[in-house]
Amino acid sequence: MSDSDEELPVFIVVLDYLIKKVRAASRVPKHVSAFTGRNRMLELLHGHDGQFVEVLRLNKECFYRLYSLLTENGLEDTRSISAQEQVMMFLTIVGHCDSNRRSGYEWRHSGETVSRHFNNVCSHLVSLAPRLIGPPDFVHIPSVIENNLYYSPYF
Repeated sequence: MSDSDEELPVFIVVLDYLIKKVRAASRVPKHVSAFTGRNRMLELLHGHDGQFVEVLRLNKECFYRLYSLLTENGLEDTRSISAQEQVMMFLTIVGHCDSNRRSGYEWRHSGETVSRHFNNVCSHLVSLAPRLIGPPDFVHIPSVIENNLYYSPYF
């Protein structure tokens, strides 16, 4: 075996190391905007009501009522994201059929963070279902239904 054959693996290792160093030095962070998710939340809360409805698909009063229900049910601020921001992220994802990646960009959080908080709000919302959804009261049938022949086979 010649000296050049022995030097080839060393050359490949050194070349691989240098390529990785160059790539690491040229990386650009993904979320570099000064406009954070918290700033987005504050802009919506203190901005125009029409913009709030357009983005979250409900008005501020309904948002605060939903937020109150969820916080009473145990939704809490985390170290990096407030409960209000979590609810807003959830509503924009559901209201616009946004992808995890798109929401991560809009709210300036990683996809893992968006997914975790979406699931957190969703589980708190599901746990509210027994309190908010129940069978109708069949003791009193509204006269509009009771006197309409269309509904008579059912009542």
